[in-house]
Amino acid sequence: MLQLEHLVAVNDPSNDLVLTRAELWKGLLIRAECPDIFMSHVDHVEIIERSAVHLLRTMIIGAMHIQDRIHLVHEQHIRYDTEPNEQHGGGTLLMLIEEPETDMLFVRFHYQTPQDDQGEEAEYTKFLKAAWQQNDVETIKKIRELATEGLLAVKH
Repeated sequence: MLQLEHLVAVNDPSNDLVLTRAELWKGLLIRAECPDIFMSHVDHVEIIERSAVHLLRTMIIGAMHIQDRIHLVHEQHIRYDTEPNEQHGGGTLLMLIEEPETDMLFVRFHYQTPQDDQGEEAEYTKFLKAAWQQNDVETIKKIRELATEGLLAVKH
């Protein structure tokens, strides 16, 4: 089984733009609903089901069709359960918001797939882990850009 867990800082002390937990949450929701904004290689996205606590989404990337069940716990975490199919082995991604101190926000990304990370697959999994980490850093960067553009303003 392949697993990866890492932490990405959201707020940078050297940057005046401080995101709130609500703004971060809104950015993570946008990523769930519109992954093509965050990943240029996504060709098509369709939300099949939607409620306050889950989404069922299909996504097309090239010839690959992916179906995700996305579980939402308001301002706490988002869990993506990717259904296995002939093109994709399936897996889970958990994005957990952590706030050890006020405005000190982090997102803990935890990946788990049934793929073997030993033997012949070791080089590929090393590449895959690096790609996941880079994608997650880019996700937070994009959320900060959306905040700068005023697109994450939370109405009370």
